[in-house]
Amino acid sequence: MGIRPLSSHPSRCFYALLIAAGLCCQPAAAVSLQEATLAWQAHRYQDAYGLLSQLRERPYGRQPVSDFMLATSGCRLDSVKRDYGHRLLDWMLYAYALSQPSRELVAAERDLCRKLDLALGGITPGNIEERRSAGMRGYGKSFYWAGQDQPVSSYPMRRLRPISREELQRRQVPVGDAKQALALAESLAPGQRYLVEERLLIIGTRDHSDDDLKRVGQTLSRYLRFLERQYGVALPDYYLRIHLAGAPGEVRELAERLHGLDVSRATIGYAFVEDGAVVGFVPQSAAGTLLHELFHLLVRSNFGDIPQWLDEGVASLYEVSGRRGDEYFGLENWRRKVLDSQWHLRPTVAELIGSEWFLFDDPNQVRAFREEADYEGYHDHREGAKQAAMMATARYFALYLEQQNRLAPVYRAVRDGGLPSAGQSPREHTITLVESVLQQPIEVIDQNFVAWYRQDGRQSLRVSREGGELFSATTGVSVRNGPGTAFDRLMIIPKDTIVAVHGRDGVWREVRLSDGNRAYIHSDYLVPTTVNDKTLPE
Repeated sequence: MGIRPLSSHPSRCFYALLIAAGLCCQPAAAVSLQEATLAWQAHRYQDAYGLLSQLRERPYGRQPVSDFMLATSGCRLDSVKRDYGHRLLDWMLYAYALSQPSRELVAAERDLCRKLDLALGGITPGNIEERRSAGMRGYGKSFYWAGQDQPVSSYPMRRLRPISREELQRRQVPVGDAKQALALAESLAPGQRYLVEERLLIIGTRDHSDDDLKRVGQTLSRYLRFLERQYGVALPDYYLRIHLAGAPGEVRELAERLHGLDVSRATIGYAFVEDGAVVGFVPQSAAGTLLHELFHLLVRSNFGDIPQWLDEGVASLYEVSGRRGDEYFGLENWRRKVLDSQWHLRPTVAELIGSEWFLFDDPNQVRAFREEADYEGYHDHREGAKQAAMMATARYFALYLEQQNRLAPVYRAVRDGGLPSAGQSPREHTITLVESVLQQPIEVIDQNFVAWYRQDGRQSLRVSREGGELFSATTGVSVRNGPGTAFDRLMIIPKDTIVAVHGRDGVWREVRLSDGNRAYIHSDYLVPTTVNDKTLPE
């Protein structure tokens, strides 16, 4: 029994969650999963239920395959466990990216579980498969490349060949054994550039300099510590492997060679959980794609059933981000242009939170994929525009929550909120959790989000972040047309806005506006910062 994912990443970064039964990211969990699987396969549902309940609370314990076994075991036991099994199956349809046959199987099991008078003991559940993406499963997702207005379609990952369990385990080198890690790098990418940096093994190309690898390693190491603090992710006890591609086409080559996957030419990055690897297009040291994919990989350590709107929203938040000290925060990026152009297709916050993964598949490509036809050529542009609007909304809603200091609380509330109560849908349950954190009804949350979006980004005049030393605003701060409070206020930039400082005049810092004119910000509200950007193909 196992999970076979074939999927695409809607921001052109693909995520493959390939957790086979008996093999997970933490050795302790792997032993329990193997034992639970054997009990489940032998119809010892009471034993399986106990083991799987414990497993779900461990790192990397929330997986579709183990949740399915847990739920179907409960459905074959007493009424209390049947109720839990029913609610878990319902949650799976909301929270996991399942293939269509698997969705149908989970839904059928849920409906059987609801019939409390039905003796299920002799009915053996089938197996499920997951088609996992970073935030949304989809066929022919629509993406917008820098400098282009037209959507770029992308097809799902295809598994060309399996990678043996032994090979995947060989790639998990314990942290601290740098010599073995470098030997692994040489075996996977002979003659290229390598670096061991804290918990990372970075494998570049001959086009990457040693300084490039060092800067990427330092950026990612800080980011790992940030994810631990902010989201409570659990880092594995082996080196996370980072493969840098110098050109977009190299991502496709690496996917086939390293993981036996066929990915679209539009792919610029993906994460592969089974061997703890991230592959990304990184010219020099622009690490934004890697930050995006690392979130998708590591969030599975304690939140494997993260809903798509939160998964993609947070991951894409950091693809273009700033850093102040050891804290990362989102910045404006190319998704605003997408959302502006597709505003008429914008989902409300309630629709965003309530969306199930399958709702954003392109039906033409689903059909073509099933028929093994030329599904790369099938794409409904309206469906693609809806998908792009959904992803952009998820990103900017995450940015909105972050700027209200509510992103981490919302994340924790949904992660720790448990399953819906009897009679409550997953959508209603999750909306209630978000409302409880923000202390507002969902309609008001949507209104406030829209007001924030329109006010914080539609000013025709902006402060440039080009050509000078980078600083970020520590709070909302005035931008004036001269170095003093007697000068006119031109605008107020929000907290975490990045600006480029070109000069000093006492306690005032000179910046440039988008129209080329000079302006000034008080130095008390600016701190040095760095920017992590996501480089898109030209």
